[in-house]
Amino acid sequence: MLMLTKFSFSEDTVLMPWNPGPRQGISGTVFVSVTDFLAASDDEARRIYETGFELGRTWPVMQGAVGLWLWGRPAERRGGSISVWESEPDMRRFVRWPVHTAIIKEWRGRVGIGADSWQADQFDPDAILTRAGDTIEQPHRGAA
Repeated sequence: MLMLTKFSFSEDTVLMPWNPGPRQGISGTVFVSVTDFLAASDDEARRIYETGFELGRTWPVMQGAVGLWLWGRPAERRGGSISVWESEPDMRRFVRWPVHTAIIKEWRGRVGIGADSWQADQFDPDAILTRAGDTIEQPHRGAA
């Protein structure tokens, strides 16, 4: 079980449990990606959350995936993921995965999408969540 000790999000943010990927025991550098979706309606927000959960079920077999957290701010109709990858090319391979591509095409222009990414020296969950929180705690800044 992944133990977290130092980070905290605002009480408005729901953080789902860590979902490990096949590279969960990696040592060394990792690539982190934070996505931030802003829906126009409660129904769209619910459908985005459901889609995120469905993608999360495939996570244990994603090549290069260390793991991820899903997060949400239901009152703001926002949500997204904090995904950790062995490398940036692994994350880009996921982005090009036909299932993911179809989801993006379906939602393009209907929701605001923001993102932040960086390379971390090691997989330190507290440090990753602290930096991700800096993105999540800011007002949504993506474009529709």
